[in-house]
Amino acid sequence: MSERVTRITLEQARKLRGLSDAKRVSQMSDDEIDKIIESDPDLYQLTDEELAQFKLARNRKNGQ
Repeated sequence: MSERVTRITLEQARKLRGLSDAKRVSQMSDDEIDKIIESDPDLYQLTDEELAQFKLARNRKNGQ
């Protein structure tokens, strides 16, 4: 099987829009999100311990 790979520059990647709808997700209740996770076999509900390992990412410029 062959894959089509498109190369882009870092600047082009920064201009791309994400596939998620942040506004829609921010308006969802925890129960709605839990139902979506339960109904999709490709999604996984993270535990509190796993979530604690994440660090908050902020908008950064120049890789700082």
